[in-house]
Amino acid sequence: MTIYPDGFTGALMAVESFEDGRAVLHGPGGCRGYHSYAISRCYSKARQGDYEKYSVPYFFGQPRVPCTYMDEDDYIHGSDHKIKESLPILCSDGDVFNVFIRSPGAALIGDNITDAIERAGFSDKAMAVEESLISQPFSSGYDHTVRTILKWMRPEKRGTLPGTVNILGLPISSNDWEDALEDLKHLLELIGLRVLSSPGAGCSRRDVSESVAAEFNVIVSSEYCARTAKFYEEEYGIPAISCDSGSPVGFDAVEEWIKTIASETGKSADRAEELIRDRRERVFRRIKGCLYTNKVKCNDFVAMADGSVLLPLIGWLYDYLGMIPESVTPDPGGDEETAVRIRSLLRSMGAEDAWRSDPASRKTDFAFADGHTAEMLEMTGSCFKGIDIGYPSLARTRFLPRPIYGLSGTMYLLDEIFSKE
Repeated sequence: MTIYPDGFTGALMAVESFEDGRAVLHGPGGCRGYHSYAISRCYSKARQGDYEKYSVPYFFGQPRVPCTYMDEDDYIHGSDHKIKESLPILCSDGDVFNVFIRSPGAALIGDNITDAIERAGFSDKAMAVEESLISQPFSSGYDHTVRTILKWMRPEKRGTLPGTVNILGLPISSNDWEDALEDLKHLLELIGLRVLSSPGAGCSRRDVSESVAAEFNVIVSSEYCARTAKFYEEEYGIPAISCDSGSPVGFDAVEEWIKTIASETGKSADRAEELIRDRRERVFRRIKGCLYTNKVKCNDFVAMADGSVLLPLIGWLYDYLGMIPESVTPDPGGDEETAVRIRSLLRSMGAEDAWRSDPASRKTDFAFADGHTAEMLEMTGSCFKGIDIGYPSLARTRFLPRPIYGLSGTMYLLDEIFSKE
């Protein structure tokens, strides 16, 4: 059984995706431990001396996700005093901005955090996401929170810089997102575009102020940025470029992604296509060299991921490697249009029955899923090999890049498939 992270987790993760952002959990301490650990795994901001620096109330030696530690009295009488008392300590840390996120329990009592922040005089260094996002999908909570932070920052637009873009929809929950970001930036540079900012993926408050000068926004995974992209377009007139084939996952979708962007921005994709062609040829030679020892054609698989990832992934596995989908399940939060395209693709493969079928009921060769689900399916014998392509990922410390987006993501997937052991 897959346990999907919710919008509350997505909100905390989105705040911490900003280089100088800090998520403050307004609630009891029990909600803090997992999120502090998980966020640190996704985006470490550790510096020497951190543990001494944060040996103060609300932090208790852990620099990520400080907490107001609400107790039973706060649930009865209100918790404004906890917010007011925490602000001088939280806002004394340089240029960091603090974003209060209510725990599911704290959301029930309806304290107005924004009002408490304003009355305490810290509205320039702290804000709150007032909505309760516990019932929302992870991606929706992530997108909503990034947009809310941008609205609070309200950067001023002074003009447009030709040939510049922002990257949207790359969450830090994605495996090795920093490597994916570098990969995609390189492809964009090859077609003559400069990346100003990547809201939701390691950018700073200063980067956000520069982002409003971009000529275009380019989308990686739409689930994580639909509202954010709309905000940029409505407030600053920056149009978003998305690709019908989904996220840049697999050779075909990576090429389609960069060609679509080149076409929309009036650039030539020749240099990027040359790089992709070179990688394709390298892989072809490698596959031909191991054809009789690592045969994957006609292997079957299950796939569970965001719809924008599933669409290009299953098409690439089928067309490029001859693999057959047995079960395809999109994560919560996707749009209906993408779901229709996936079902149409499965129909063209003669695999209509794969749509939302139980992945544990099939014994397949591969399972492409979040790390926990992939490992569970492998351990229970539902697949021969599970491949980690999403959050929650396996808690393993690795140093070689293992993203799923871009050319480096394609190489990771091929490496996992052809090391079937």
